[in-house]
Amino acid sequence: MAILSFAIGALLTVCGFGSLAVSVNLVPTEMGMLYALSGVILLGCGGISLSVAALIARLDRIVAPRPRAAEPEPDSPPAPPVEPAPRGGSEDDDEVNLNRSGHLPSLREVEEAIAEPEGPPVIVGRYAAGGANYVIFSDGTIEAETDNGGYRFASMSEFKSYLASRKS
Repeated sequence: MAILSFAIGALLTVCGFGSLAVSVNLVPTEMGMLYALSGVILLGCGGISLSVAALIARLDRIVAPRPRAAEPEPDSPPAPPVEPAPRGGSEDDDEVNLNRSGHLPSLREVEEAIAEPEGPPVIVGRYAAGGANYVIFSDGTIEAETDNGGYRFASMSEFKSYLASRKS
């Protein structure tokens, strides 16, 4: 889609420059003014189309699925889970809302992880919203780090009641 948008933008830009070039000797006439006005409009449309093509290409890179790691051999033992690196206070952390597999967990996945805890709690997901960072664990507990300090909630309902009291 980006290539098609780029081609249309380039074609409009070339036609705009062509129309302006033809209008140079004809400017005193009505036909020359028409060519000049058409050339300016085509250049503007070409610039907009090229900008849209660049935006589409950028969005394609952002939304593109990440390559998956090669599957381990069936006879080999599974690799130990990699613990996420401790988060710093940087505002430009792009992966704050992503879990280890590279996607946002659905509500069903979060509820299943909460309903069936296994061993020590593991991180289900990390989220950032409203100037606060949230971490949801598999045992249903939630940690929130805000400007007012850190909080730990025993359940989703306790967390929701805290958010409701904060809004009012």
